Amino acid sequence: MVNGAYAAMANSTLQQNLVVWTSRSDELNVNSALNNSALNQIYTANIQTTNSYANWAQLYSVINCCNLVLDKSESVMDIDPNYLEGDHRNNVGQMKALRALAYFYLVRVFRDVPLILEVYKNSSQEMNVPQVAPNVVIDQIIADLEEVKSYTLSSQSINDWTRCGYFTRDGVLALLADVYLWKASVYGDESCYDKCIACCEQIRQNRMNAAGNTGLGSS
Repeated sequence: MVNGAYAAMANSTLQQNLVVWTSRSDELNVNSALNNSALNQIYTANIQTTNSYANWAQLYSVINCCNLVLDKSESVMDIDPNYLEGDHRNNVGQMKALRALAYFYLVRVFRDVPLILEVYKNSSQEMNVPQVAPNVVIDQIIADLEEVKSYTLSSQSINDWTRCGYFTRDGVLALLADVYLWKASVYGDESCYDKCIACCEQIRQNRMNAAGNTGLGSS
């Protein structure tokens, strides 16, 4: 289930959308040879709801995958003796971080968005969820990341591909720093600059401690 959430985030169409959403500047031009009317509309600031890039469905699929893990993870410990508290906390940390990342993209691209923290399990559930103001979403993102910033595995304790493929402790701190920086610049909350710096300093300290423990540190 955890891997499924990451796989949903790695979907090629979603990744292409993320590139388009985060590259709306004068640094890029539309390749006319592509004859892509949706991109041309974005380039000319003529964006309709029918535009294929004006669709957040896949990010909400990621969010629902995360909510499913968060809903079921604790109960797995009751039926699987090999699934321990540490496994549960690590998975909760990863899924809240991945959900936070999805919402961070959503609020920066679409501004007012539905904030869904419960899993959808069947079609009888209410699907028409009202949008909320972006500051509400940002505050939820920060609350989640602050809660789980020590849940995930230490980045320095992992030596295989999961160090880059999964959310680790430094990854959660890096995302939290980015969110604080964004909140500070958009809402003028100067205290968030200090919180951003604190997150970055914690990452630096984690790496210095790891280097010292392996004898690779320098005076």
